[in-house]
Amino acid sequence: MVSATFCAATSFGGIMDSLTQIVLGAAVGEAVLGAKEGRKAALWGAILGTVPDLDVLVGFFVSPVTQLAVHRSASHSLVMAVWAAPIVGLLLKKLYRKGKAKRINWMWMTFLVFATHISIDLCTV
Repeated sequence: MVSATFCAATSFGGIMDSLTQIVLGAAVGEAVLGAKEGRKAALWGAILGTVPDLDVLVGFFVSPVTQLAVHRSASHSLVMAVWAAPIVGLLLKKLYRKGKAKRINWMWMTFLVFATHISIDLCTV
């Protein structure tokens, strides 16, 4: 269960929320793959930590009510995390063929970054 302190620490608004997602994504990337891939793992963790929030770009094309309905729907679901992790894992492994990490390692990192993003957003309004 997520503690109230954790939720309060992550709910300072848009900029702080994005910064939190980037930092936590980088930390997860480093924790999962840092020993095998070094800084690349933290960099990709940070990048992937912001991916679920890219659905806000829909707001430029739809009404605010529709944007609110779309944001945090599919892109913030565990189904999407499970579906996207193998695809992103494959792409990252192809990008870093000579790296020590296996495809499954990149997949786990991707899934865990998305899962932590979803967990933090459960605490924010």
